[in-house]
Amino acid sequence: MRNFYIFQIPEEIEVTFKNNPFELFHALEMIYYRTYQPSFQYSLVIQLIEAMDVKEMDIFIYKLFKDNYFYTKYKTVHSMHDVYRRENSVLELHKTYLNLKTDSVTPRFLEGLKKYHRLFFCDFDNIDYFWLDSLKIG
Repeated sequence: MRNFYIFQIPEEIEVTFKNNPFELFHALEMIYYRTYQPSFQYSLVIQLIEAMDVKEMDIFIYKLFKDNYFYTKYKTVHSMHDVYRRENSVLELHKTYLNLKTDSVTPRFLEGLKKYHRLFFCDFDNIDYFWLDSLKIG
């Protein structure tokens, strides 16, 4: 099971780190593991992460998947449990990040998220990171 934290990155930060995503991943990883002083951590979060419109995103994802038999939603938690595609994915929406837990290589929620720009995925446990727009999604 993969556990991705998804951040919306401000445009000026994206330009700086687009070709060197490891540096951005490393900074976010240090925040995740709380290795910085709390005041510095807070200022770094404000600089590196852009707040998301959770309500708009919640409605958009719901409308996109509401007719799918394998989709469920509770508050801002969206789930896809498809036995035929062998996918179990849970997407939790938060103001500063999204959390995608999945056992699929290409979870269906990526289809809905490709509408949004400057999304940076981090799997801190497996040291994996990428920009969503760098993926080729069906």
